[in-house]
Amino acid sequence: MKKLIIMGILLSSSVAFADDIKQKETIAQKLVSVDGTEQGLQNTDKMILEQIRMRLPKDLPESFYTDLSKNLNSEQRKQFIVQRYVESFSQKELQAALTFYQSVEGKAWAKKASDVGSEVAHFTTQNARTALNTTMQQYIDNPKVKQLMTRMNPPPVQTAEKAESK
Repeated sequence: MKKLIIMGILLSSSVAFADDIKQKETIAQKLVSVDGTEQGLQNTDKMILEQIRMRLPKDLPESFYTDLSKNLNSEQRKQFIVQRYVESFSQKELQAALTFYQSVEGKAWAKKASDVGSEVAHFTTQNARTALNTTMQQYIDNPKVKQLMTRMNPPPVQTAEKAESK
């Protein structure tokens, strides 16, 4: 009889725990849709595509970039964030954040934070590019760095018209 009672308690606590996780996931899903996370992921995708576009040949078909955008899979990253929220915050904390982001002030905060996040990401990218260029210039005498710089900055290709006019 004791074993049955213990089994019943364990089973009901497992069900309660599963319900708690499900509630936390539901709140976390709502939270990422209002806290700027989705917009941030979209902005990140745009920035990634822009950076990749700059480094790849200009004559790739536009469908390549459409497929690349799909393959970046911001939905997968969003679900990763949801799971991190569920693992990191209590249900009470998630609910408090959701309540805030659903308020007028919270909506304004989310919009502004998303804009600031985009600006920070752009600044970080530019800063990293400058740091890389500065460091590469410092190591210009290193043959591997020189070779890398040549690959990263190939000389302009002459078109047939320019070659004929010479």
